[in-house]
Amino acid sequence: MRNTRVVKIGNLEIGGNNPIRIKAMLKTPLSDVDKLIEEAVSLAKEGAEAIRLAVKEEKDAEIIHTLKKHTSVPYVADIHFHYKTALKAIEAGFEGIRLNPLNIYKEDEVKEVVAAAKAKGISIRVGINSGGFKTKFKTHQELAEAMAVKCEDYLKILEAMDFFDIMISLKGSDVLSTIAAYRIISKKCNYPLHLGVTATGSLIEAVTKSSVGLGTLLGEGIGDVIRVSLTAPAIEEVKVAKYILSSLDIRKFGPEVISCPTCSRCEVDLINLVDRFKKELKSLKTDKPLRIAIMGCVVNGPGEAAQADIGVAFGKKKAVIFKGDKILKNSKDSDLINDLMGEVERIWT
Repeated sequence: MRNTRVVKIGNLEIGGNNPIRIKAMLKTPLSDVDKLIEEAVSLAKEGAEAIRLAVKEEKDAEIIHTLKKHTSVPYVADIHFHYKTALKAIEAGFEGIRLNPLNIYKEDEVKEVVAAAKAKGISIRVGINSGGFKTKFKTHQELAEAMAVKCEDYLKILEAMDFFDIMISLKGSDVLSTIAAYRIISKKCNYPLHLGVTATGSLIEAVTKSSVGLGTLLGEGIGDVIRVSLTAPAIEEVKVAKYILSSLDIRKFGPEVISCPTCSRCEVDLINLVDRFKKELKSLKTDKPLRIAIMGCVVNGPGEAAQADIGVAFGKKKAVIFKGDKILKNSKDSDLINDLMGEVERIWT
């Protein structure tokens, strides 16, 4: 693991020995205040530990006062093009600022923002996206190096002002340039890294790219906060972020259900059963980690069930519920959800 500085967004500590944090971004237009509040509340409830929103104009910064009345998570203002918007966001009470070195780059303007952030004790993320370059690069490595160089040049301005409450993101719209960029910058400094693959597309493609890119870097010990980007509702981004962290055993967020992909040996409607069981499981409203296996046949079913905290293996429309190598109960497919929920509740209580 990288030994990074600890940087705060409000009271939320990033880096050091802190958990890998989850950041979300609001997608609702700021003019639709009721829906914006609803989205922010749902993201915080789902597990977002910091929330970013695009502040396009100075007047938009005032929305922070409304959001703070309904949620307790820290907010980061995403600023592009106009440095005075960053100044207004700092004045309004945002706990973090994202600056883009590709469109806010005049040194005197950057210094003015840094001075304001330093006076207020808030952090700045230096955030570069591949789409900010107006040129086509020949290779993924070339793009990655360009992002890293631009970032290093920007850091010099901040560091010259004795400002070190910095986070960094170098996001490509492809997995390979993203991985390469973070590998480069991780060796150049000890600032916390905000991971993400940008402009990944719609759900299936985006989940795949994000999982491969972030999973590779996190597996190498690179990354301190993640934001998954999907052309999908923001709540799905938080869910995917949690699944990525959970699948790597970095963090746990409650029960995990594993199930087989099914094949011609499966004699029950496992897809429907698993979906229904997961809906029932949500009613328990617990964040205790528990591994639950629901397997459709006898090939891998008994083994997976035995290796989980509790599990099910199906035969001919009949199921055996296991805990370790002990059979707890025999069940039918029509009774399975109630029977399994009963055993799960017994384990938790």
